[in-house]
Amino acid sequence: MSTFQSQIANLKSQIPMPNIDFFNFFRWLLFIIASIYATVVTLQSLWGWYIWFQGPDKFITLLRRYVLVHGLRLRFKTFWGDVIICVLLCVAFLIMWRLHRLIFDRMI
Repeated sequence: MSTFQSQIANLKSQIPMPNIDFFNFFRWLLFIIASIYATVVTLQSLWGWYIWFQGPDKFITLLRRYVLVHGLRLRFKTFWGDVIICVLLCVAFLIMWRLHRLIFDRMI
């Protein structure tokens, strides 16, 4: 029995365990899957709208012109509040990303 235990102890000392943080592995795997999924769904939706707007029907042609004219007449000054909110959210994200990197590198 002791020779068996010594063989197991010898085997454990020969095979080094990889240093894997499963939380970070799961987080990155989830990030990759979610990014690919969001990209595919967005591209499918845009392609569907493109195909739909290419229809030869009279009302679709009218709607296509309507969307084009309103896109050209878009007033950006009415959206500055939303732009400021988006910029502030991006700044908050960058601060949290930086703090996460500092914590991960054990600097804090």
